[in-house]
Amino acid sequence: MLTKKHILTQAIGLGLAIGSASFAANAEITVLKQDPQAGDPLSRLNFTVGGSIRPQFNNLTGDGDKGSYKRNGFDGGSRLRFAADYYLFDDISWVSYYELGIDLPTLFDWDHHHADGANNTTRRMLYTGLKSKTWGQLTFGQQNSVYYDVVGAKTDIWDYDMLGQAPGNGIKGDYDGSYRSRKMLKYKNTFGDADIYASYLFADNEYLPGNGLRYKRQGGGSLGVDYHLSKDLTWGTAWNYTRAEMRNPGNGNEKSYDQNIFGTALSWTPDNWTFTFGGGWYDNFLPSKKVDVNHYFSGDAWGIEYLAGYTVAVNQYGLKSVMPYVMGDRMQYVTGRDYQRIDNGVGVTFKLDYGFRVDYEHVFTSSTDNLGDMNLVRLRYDF
Repeated sequence: MLTKKHILTQAIGLGLAIGSASFAANAEITVLKQDPQAGDPLSRLNFTVGGSIRPQFNNLTGDGDKGSYKRNGFDGGSRLRFAADYYLFDDISWVSYYELGIDLPTLFDWDHHHADGANNTTRRMLYTGLKSKTWGQLTFGQQNSVYYDVVGAKTDIWDYDMLGQAPGNGIKGDYDGSYRSRKMLKYKNTFGDADIYASYLFADNEYLPGNGLRYKRQGGGSLGVDYHLSKDLTWGTAWNYTRAEMRNPGNGNEKSYDQNIFGTALSWTPDNWTFTFGGGWYDNFLPSKKVDVNHYFSGDAWGIEYLAGYTVAVNQYGLKSVMPYVMGDRMQYVTGRDYQRIDNGVGVTFKLDYGFRVDYEHVFTSSTDNLGDMNLVRLRYDF
């Protein structure tokens, strides 16, 4: 017990030290600033670091999560970011990015505050490539999918979200190409008011979902367009295809799946308002909850998400702004599983000085499996 208290004290001290060092900047910290000089290779490098610490509390109504580590307080997605931009010639730069997820309660072995067997750290993204104002950007590695950049990110702006969209609801977003895709070659360029995206998904290692089966991505690709209708209105549309195989090593059964997700989303931010709406159609993508190679994925399903909020500037007593909002989603299976889920809720975000933020949300849920409503509080510090 004394050891754990000592570790906790060290952790708090480390957090305060990092926070104090970041107060003046309250943004990405520039370690090296690019200023190319003849004969000085290091002057061509721009290197920044940043991150976010996110303690969170989730409380489901009823006893559905009684004793859960999420009720006790857990890590809601803390991470560290490292970005490099190295000027080569003309308007060509070599860019690299690394994002490391950190589960602080697991790292410091705080009992009843993390899932059993959780990892201390996870690789969220790691990619490298070339960037040009003329020719666009080409990168390879683990990075946000085209679908997420164009469609998913527009509604991924509150906490208890991503329940109606494809990223995060398939077998595993890192493997199926829908979220932070592994082994992906991705291209982006801008033509007039349109940002054009394309990607190629290489074959990946097997993923074990923990039920005795094995999932393997054989290949795939994505296309997406983000069209800027005005300075505050953007419309995105994307399609992702993944060729995958489910295999049961116990009996030798296997089946190939053509997984397709189609989606579109609008983001409109006039003055202090924020409006966003998105939806998609998911073919052979959502798990059916059947441990059966031949019926592992549902044939068809669809989902939608929305949010409407208004930001009120305060700029007094350490409070920068308040944003109340309403939000919701729906996930509906059409074939392969008899299931639907509908969420509607209210929330408020308090943005404070020095990069601190507090989110509160209450979500009313109606679902086939009778899930309870959610009360959520997230504390956040960005540096």
